[in-house]
Amino acid sequence: MISRKKLALAKMFMSRTASYLAIINAGMILFLVLSKLEDYGIDIEIEKYFFLILFLGLIVLTLFGWLDDRLGFHQLERKHVEKRNPYMKDILERLDRIEKKIK
Repeated sequence: MISRKKLALAKMFMSRTASYLAIINAGMILFLVLSKLEDYGIDIEIEKYFFLILFLGLIVLTLFGWLDDRLGFHQLERKHVEKRNPYMKDILERLDRIEKKIK
């Protein structure tokens, strides 16, 4: 039988892979959007400009990620996530007890 620990580990690996799949998915959505523009009379040579547009899109995503980190949103997000993490919650409670004993 598969243990909870192994299932949690497998879920973690799948979550990490999902971010790479999101990049591939963005490329597919871009292809569909460019294809639909041709239906509305906007002629774009998809084969010619697809990788250039995808590359520029990835640069924009990287820029937004950098801004997110630079403005401190990522740090605040992690802080809130860790407060809800049962393991980290236990560690923080233990540190609070140690700190009270020291004072």
